[in-house]
Amino acid sequence: MDGKKNSKKVFVAMSGGVDSSVTAACLVEQGYEVTGVMLKLWKANPTADNSEEPESKAREVARMLGIPFKVVDAREIFHQKIVNYFLESHRNGITPNPCFVCNAHIKWGLLLDYVLEAGGEYLATGHYARVKSDENGFFELWQGIDPQKDQSYVLAGLSQHQLAQAFLPLGDITKSQTRDIARRYGFNFQEVKESQDLCFLSGWDQNRFLKKYSPDLFVPGEIVTVEGQVIGTHIGLANYTIGQRKGIGSGYKEPLYVLKKNDSTNQIIVGTKKDLGQTKVLLRDIHWVSGEEPSLPASFQVKIRYKANPVSATLSKTEANECDMIFNQVVRDPTPGQYAVFYHGEQVIGSGVISN
Repeated sequence: MDGKKNSKKVFVAMSGGVDSSVTAACLVEQGYEVTGVMLKLWKANPTADNSEEPESKAREVARMLGIPFKVVDAREIFHQKIVNYFLESHRNGITPNPCFVCNAHIKWGLLLDYVLEAGGEYLATGHYARVKSDENGFFELWQGIDPQKDQSYVLAGLSQHQLAQAFLPLGDITKSQTRDIARRYGFNFQEVKESQDLCFLSGWDQNRFLKKYSPDLFVPGEIVTVEGQVIGTHIGLANYTIGQRKGIGSGYKEPLYVLKKNDSTNQIIVGTKKDLGQTKVLLRDIHWVSGEEPSLPASFQVKIRYKANPVSATLSKTEANECDMIFNQVVRDPTPGQYAVFYHGEQVIGSGVISN
């Protein structure tokens, strides 16, 4: 942070939160020509009490830093690409990951296109991850150095083109250092627990949202054991997740867990704890960060969801853009619709959607 003038034009995706605000501050301090930009996204409850608060906070930070601030209306495309994907996934009995899809198609899709058309050269965000380039000119995605905040998982769908335009300055610092920088700049952010809710729910819980926008998901159906015995009635597939124990009912000789949701029969398949583990899943829509498929089969460390601990697994090609993923140990609750992300050490190699 030497304060020297840098001619590179960087747009910072600002959310009104501490991470994106510090990202903008760091780049200004490094001498880049910085513009703040905020995506205006579709909300289930746009009249919520705090609906205007993020934009007002982002505008205030931009004013303090002396940088331009722009708003991009992405409500229509966000609804088409993300909200509809979320609803359709639930209708198909799978568990969506809208944040993963949003990063690839909205932030580094629509927003990056806007940045480049506006004369910007790079899009910066407050994600805790790192982008490096190798000796061959390929761009690599690496975990952030703060293991508690690493967000490389949700960026594993980015392409070489997108990574080439990505600035992720927080990947090299910890969250506590980010807070220190925010205090140094006088940013007034209260120490609050970070929300894990989806942004478009805008304060609603998921069931309320789904009941309003997809009431067909709440049709009762059968609860069936792996042996085919009907043991009860569920209240709609959307109310259950793979591995869930609560809410299935009682009276069976052992605790039961959700193993599968069958949207074609509107049934939930349940089993005991011994039925939970899997050693093999099918992946579809494989994405390699380098743009080139490595020699397969190959072994990786794999995260089957954002907060999962990595496990060792081998990927083997089956057919076009599909792979078998064979774990070296029994793994609980690989969930159809979620993304498996492959690592070599701290480097992200690729990702794929869990299919079964």
